[in-house]
Amino acid sequence: MEYKEWPFIEAQRILDRLNRLGKNRVVAETGYGPSGLPHIGTFGEVARTSFVLQALKTISPDTETHLIAFSDDMDGLREAPQNIPNRDMVKKHLGKPLTSVPDPFGEEPSYAHYMNRRLREFLDSFGFPCEFYSSTEKYRAGDFNGGLTQVMRHYSAIKELFTSTISEDKREAWSPFFPVCENCGKIYTTRVTGYDANNLTVSYVCDVSIEGKYTSCGHSGTVSVLNGGCKVGWKVDWALRWYSLAIDYEMHGEDLIESGRLSAKIVNILGGSAPELFKYELFLDETGRKISKKIGNGVSIDQWLRYAPVDSLLYFMYLKPQQTKKMGLPLLPSIIDQYLELVGGYDGSVDSPAPFISRLSKGAHAEKLAGGNLVTYSMIYDLVVALNETDPAMVREYLIKYQPHIAENIGYYDELIAKAIIYYTEVFLPQKVEEEAGHEHDEALAALLAGLEEMENTSPTPEPEALQNMAFKAAKERDIKMKDWFKTLYRVFLRQSSGPKVGSFIALLGYEKAKERLKTHLAGK
Repeated sequence: MEYKEWPFIEAQRILDRLNRLGKNRVVAETGYGPSGLPHIGTFGEVARTSFVLQALKTISPDTETHLIAFSDDMDGLREAPQNIPNRDMVKKHLGKPLTSVPDPFGEEPSYAHYMNRRLREFLDSFGFPCEFYSSTEKYRAGDFNGGLTQVMRHYSAIKELFTSTISEDKREAWSPFFPVCENCGKIYTTRVTGYDANNLTVSYVCDVSIEGKYTSCGHSGTVSVLNGGCKVGWKVDWALRWYSLAIDYEMHGEDLIESGRLSAKIVNILGGSAPELFKYELFLDETGRKISKKIGNGVSIDQWLRYAPVDSLLYFMYLKPQQTKKMGLPLLPSIIDQYLELVGGYDGSVDSPAPFISRLSKGAHAEKLAGGNLVTYSMIYDLVVALNETDPAMVREYLIKYQPHIAENIGYYDELIAKAIIYYTEVFLPQKVEEEAGHEHDEALAALLAGLEEMENTSPTPEPEALQNMAFKAAKERDIKMKDWFKTLYRVFLRQSSGPKVGSFIALLGYEKAKERLKTHLAGK
């Protein structure tokens, strides 16, 4: 079978690699920098890699898979994120490894322990088949000692390769090793002054200061490069992981393309084999800015799961990973609707996003949403707005009354209702601006009202398509531009200038409520 979906294409690349190397087990890695709270991008890398491994098991069931979620928690903290408590306390420890910075939340032994726990809890809640690795633990336990020995043995070759990519004035002082100062515990304030390849040690002085961030202590000494005495710099560190953990596959953002190329060359120098890499595009917030743990923009994991079903998050991660995508709270309803439309029309094909989403989710699949007209999240949300109703039971009553087919899946729709109400109260209401409709289209609105009254007599259950046609006809017969007409309808029904498909929404709102809104508007003429 020839697969078209991207996870299967990636799975075939992995299978080709394993065949070349004579292996039957793939080790995939995802990386996480715990300098800030885990965000959507962090989760996306694990989810997408899981999709690929799932596809691999589909085309090659006997292939063993192992996924590592790696936290670079021995990295030094460069800045105190804006969205954490006790920032002033954290600033005093800038330059130290993240596992040596106190936890600003006061719950764990260190800053990194808190961030790592949050990541692990979230990934565990999805049942992702991954194993968590801590950089600090791997260094201190000696798991990287073999690779670090290779770095020391090939010091000159690595330095020559690396320094060809940096400015000439920085080349002489460059070293792959960052000793942890034995006096102040900082890692970014040390400078290597010599190295002993036979004894695997480096000499250093702690004299690098950056005003407003790091302050050096002046200590000098000699430390082993093994067992956590030193960390290697980022691009060498990436190659070190690939070599020491025998990584076969890893994804990375488009901002790490050059890093990936250099690290691949370094791992070859070490005697290893660079993994198959997959570049994905980064997420942007609704304004087009790159999402950042430090800024805290975009949508957090907690927010997404508070306002939307988990399935929709998995869908968003699956969708076209090599295209830049915007995400933000105002965009959530449309993203959820896209997901619902996908699973609502799922035909059971393996080569579809739906199996990847439903395997790891707690929510819907085709059987849960099939049958009748699809009721989207936006329709439920707009119904909540129109009714100004925050009682889930009342919203459910309206839904079942005018869309009775949802009753068989009411448990899932109850979840959508609950989340739509939370979104309404926490996101919409605080910034709601009432938009009154003008009266230039009142003749068409009166015709729509008359049409509703007539339809109610002949068709007790509102039909979305018939209602949509009626709305179109009322405007077309009066030469009203459709764009202006639908803005008027949304303002009458929702007090806003946009909304769902009008026919479906009126059907959901019901004859009585729809007529009441039209009469109220016309009476205010």
